[in-house]
Amino acid sequence: MNKEYNDNREYKNAMDALHFSEEAKNRMVDRLMERAEQPAPHRVRRFPRIAAVGVAAALVLSIGAGATGILKSASEAFAGVFGPTADTEIIDQIGRPIGASDTVNGVTVTADAILFDGYNYLISYTLEKEDGSSFGVETNPDTNLLDLLWEDSTTDVGVRSGGFIGSSWFYDENPDDNAIQYVATMSYDDVVKSGRTTKITLKNLRDFSEDNPSPISLVDGTWHLKFKLDAENCSKELPAGQKISINGKSAVLDKLVLSPIGYNIAYTVDDEVQFEDAESGRAPASHRDTWKEFTGEQFITLKDGTTIDLASGGSMDPEDGKTYCVRQGTFERILPLEDMASLTIGGVSIPIE
Repeated sequence: MNKEYNDNREYKNAMDALHFSEEAKNRMVDRLMERAEQPAPHRVRRFPRIAAVGVAAALVLSIGAGATGILKSASEAFAGVFGPTADTEIIDQIGRPIGASDTVNGVTVTADAILFDGYNYLISYTLEKEDGSSFGVETNPDTNLLDLLWEDSTTDVGVRSGGFIGSSWFYDENPDDNAIQYVATMSYDDVVKSGRTTKITLKNLRDFSEDNPSPISLVDGTWHLKFKLDAENCSKELPAGQKISINGKSAVLDKLVLSPIGYNIAYTVDDEVQFEDAESGRAPASHRDTWKEFTGEQFITLKDGTTIDLASGGSMDPEDGKTYCVRQGTFERILPLEDMASLTIGGVSIPIE
């Protein structure tokens, strides 16, 4: 588990990015915290990224270790993620089948397909039991998901600088078969170039359902997957440089990138963010208020008038009286660029043409 996030407040912030009910998220956080080591007191220089820890920790792409030879199309792999009304033409256009797998202790983990826009990705996985039996895990009626997590997961996309945030979840597309599904998202501050060899390590599948006082072992083992990241850049960069206002603070928009699966926005605020010193290795509650202070309202307006609020995941870099902020993430559904009318940030509405 990444020690950077061993903090109850930071875990709760991280869980806000996940697709769980508040009750489920709080229960999971409490159980993870019981097992987490606390870091020594330190001064926060860079705001803790809202990254999924354990349940939603950094993931990776993959090709390698024992491909099954059966490739799902991107639209097939993501059918259970976006539902039957999703734009399958766009998914197949920008998505790429992967088919990389690894088998450990009778369970095969396969990375089926990826959606990638240069800054953000979603990967759909299948976990199958070789003996044909069920995993025996019930869907949580409050979330329609499975209360599962990896004890540890790591990602390497060949990027040695910049930050990232991510989330992940498990679900069961067909309770009558021997498989369950897993989805991971990741968003990076800086562009990730296509063609890089990307590696995934997933370790020890755990069950944290309500019947278990703490996460219990479902399947032990370490799965290694890798593949060359090969995807079409489907993002659109809009003109930047506009003066905006973030909760009364003057700022300048540095970058605005949109795609059908996500966004990457960067702006510089004319004020240097200040964080209080952490006590006993835990960030004070004021950190979350400070984060909101430097975020402001951000949303996309579709041509039919629908608005899509953007999550506040990202990072802050204070320096020389200013704060460089990055906000990025993936959408909960496919949003064709031609359906977008404008993006509003800091009180300024920017047309999307």
